[in-house]
Amino acid sequence: MAQDELQKLINLISRLPGVGPRSAQRIALYLIKNKQELMLPLGESIKETAAKVRKCEICGMLDVNLPTKICSSDTRIKNTICIVEDMADVWAFERSGFYKGQYHVIGGLLSASKNFTEQDLRLHKLKERIEKNKVEEIILALSATIEGQTTALVIRDYLEKMNLKITQLAYGVPVGSEIHYLDDNTLGAALESRKNLS
Repeated sequence: MAQDELQKLINLISRLPGVGPRSAQRIALYLIKNKQELMLPLGESIKETAAKVRKCEICGMLDVNLPTKICSSDTRIKNTICIVEDMADVWAFERSGFYKGQYHVIGGLLSASKNFTEQDLRLHKLKERIEKNKVEEIILALSATIEGQTTALVIRDYLEKMNLKITQLAYGVPVGSEIHYLDDNTLGAALESRKNLS
C-alpha cells in the first residue's frame, strides 16, 4: 500500500513541466525525507493556493484579490494592453520593470494538438476592455514560435477594424524562444523596439 502511494506521488510529480521520471523519484524521496519541514507545508500551501487563487474576469491573470492589483491600480497606464500567453510572461515583464500598462492573459496559444482554439483566446473580453478603457495600443507579446505568431495574426485580424495601434515585440526576441525565459534587458529592449502591425 505504501509503495502504491509513493508511486502515485512520483507519477504526479513527473507530470510537472521539465520533470522526468528520475527527477520525480528524487523529488519524491527528498520530500519524504523532509516530511515535517517541507512535504507537509508544501501540501498545505498547494491546498490553500488551489482554494484561494482564481482567474481575473477582466485580464485573465491569477490572483487572490479580484480584480487584480494591476487591473485596479490607479498608477498603471490604462490605454495600453499587453497580450501575453500566461502568468509566467506577466511575471517576466513585471520583473523587468519596463512596462507600466495593463495585461490580457490569453492562457495558451492556438494549437490543434493542445485543443486550444480561437474561442479560448477570450477576444470578446479584450474587445470590451478596449472599448471601455479607450485603449490606444495593443502590444502582442507572444512567443516567437509558429503557434505564437499564428495566434498574434488571429488577434491582429480580429482587432483590425478598431482603429488601434497594434505593435509586436521586435529586436531581442530570438525566433523559437519563449517570453518567460528571456532576461530582463532582452525583454526591455524587445518592448522598447516593438514594431507597428496596423
